[in-house]
Amino acid sequence: MGSRLRRLFVGYRDYLIIGVPVAAMLALAVVFDLSERIRALVHPYEAWQLDEIVPAFFLAGLLSMGLLVCRTRILRRELRLRRHAEREANQLARHDALTGLANRRTLIAHLDAQIRHGAPETELSVLMFDLDRFKPINDTYGHGGGDAMLRTIADRLALLVGDAGLVARMGGDEFACVLVHPPEAELPAEIAEAILAAVARPVQLRGGLAEISASVGLVTCPSGTSSAEAMLRDADFAMSRAKRSGRSTWCRFVPEMEAEMRERAQLELDMHAGIHRGEFVPWFQPIVTLTGGEVVGFEALARWRHPTRGLIAPNVFIPIAEDAGMIQDLGFAVLRRACTEARMWPQHLTLSVNISPLQLNDAWLPERILQVLCTTGFPAGRLIVEITENRLVQDIEAARAILLSLKSAGIQIALDDFGTGYASLKHLRELQFNRIKIDRAFVQNMRADDNGQIVRAILSLSEGLGLPVTAEGVESGESAELLAGLGCEYGQGFLYSQPVEAETALAMAHDAHLGEPVAATDGDHAPGDAGARYGT
Repeated sequence: MGSRLRRLFVGYRDYLIIGVPVAAMLALAVVFDLSERIRALVHPYEAWQLDEIVPAFFLAGLLSMGLLVCRTRILRRELRLRRHAEREANQLARHDALTGLANRRTLIAHLDAQIRHGAPETELSVLMFDLDRFKPINDTYGHGGGDAMLRTIADRLALLVGDAGLVARMGGDEFACVLVHPPEAELPAEIAEAILAAVARPVQLRGGLAEISASVGLVTCPSGTSSAEAMLRDADFAMSRAKRSGRSTWCRFVPEMEAEMRERAQLELDMHAGIHRGEFVPWFQPIVTLTGGEVVGFEALARWRHPTRGLIAPNVFIPIAEDAGMIQDLGFAVLRRACTEARMWPQHLTLSVNISPLQLNDAWLPERILQVLCTTGFPAGRLIVEITENRLVQDIEAARAILLSLKSAGIQIALDDFGTGYASLKHLRELQFNRIKIDRAFVQNMRADDNGQIVRAILSLSEGLGLPVTAEGVESGESAELLAGLGCEYGQGFLYSQPVEAETALAMAHDAHLGEPVAATDGDHAPGDAGARYGT
């Protein structure tokens, strides 16, 4: 009851300020009969019209008092709005608008204050982490779903860290945390593990249950021994190492990482220029019939001829290209060169190219490939696009739309690394692949009981579906004989040839027969062909 009266008083305070004095004056006028006294006072001065002037002044005073009260109310409301705007501006300046966490500016100021004024017997830890493959969440659930995911993750992080440190959103899907703890404490490692577990819990979004993971980088320094900028940079180095280690993990910074990351940054800069200078070229590995050794086509593999470092292997530059968003430009630059070289081969030979998983996120991929074919004049029917089984399962609907568009244009589709993922028979039937490639891991260890049975099962399945099979990693005559005996038609591997340059591939194409293994020149085999062929 008392609070209601207080609110009522505050709401009508300005009216009471003017109303109470007026009521008091009227009461006094009644009690002391002021009207008669005023009439008696002004009667001798009738000529002066005081009986009109005095009430006029009285009314003017009341009116002025009313205007003053109204103006006071307006000024008070404007002051409240200004204070509210200042609070909002301060909130926006210090906190992230979407998640409510501290922003980058606030975290840096907090970290700098801890470095300058923290207790000497304490240590500071910075954890930098971002969400792995956050873009598919936006693509699948829309930007509203992505925002909901970020808010949920932010709430979990704030609850997890609590008063132990400060959590901030650095921008996009990147977060950071500053911890103050005793020396040699296990708290930072425990928080890193807890962050991975908290992020990995499914998030209910409109349209389904979404799962995601994080990569965490950790750096620890005694108070006063570093700078905020250096600690954030080192934590970012460690986070990048965690991503390259397979994601959904955390990594502690060590000094050797700095030199490695500087080297990586320099390679990234060189790649931007190298793509436009034509330094990325295709090398070719033949695909042959296992029974006769006749060449039926080539798979193109990317190589980087660096002007000062020499030949750089794909397992070095492909991850950099994917992380830096250059995989599209690199892939199409090499594809264009490969199609140009392949035009000079006999017309029955095919050209196989392996598409990066990131390239399959591009809905315009079929149009871009067709543009390359039109520009180079290479027939669509001789091009084979290889897609890895794992990528197919990750986003079956997106892969379906792209693959059907490619098939409609006459391009053949091969399911690469078959047996390493979880593609179902339904996927094989619906997507109508033209051929299957057995992963080299099974071929190179066929003597093992499990691998031999898997190869037999794949060949039996492909025969039932009417799909030709190419075995990768054929490195011995014994493997070739076993595969041929099981009904495998085609093989690819060092038994026949390592990847070779375009001139050697042209000679092999016209020779059309590799009955004996072809020796490779120095540098023909670059490490990483087994797992990093993307873009070519």
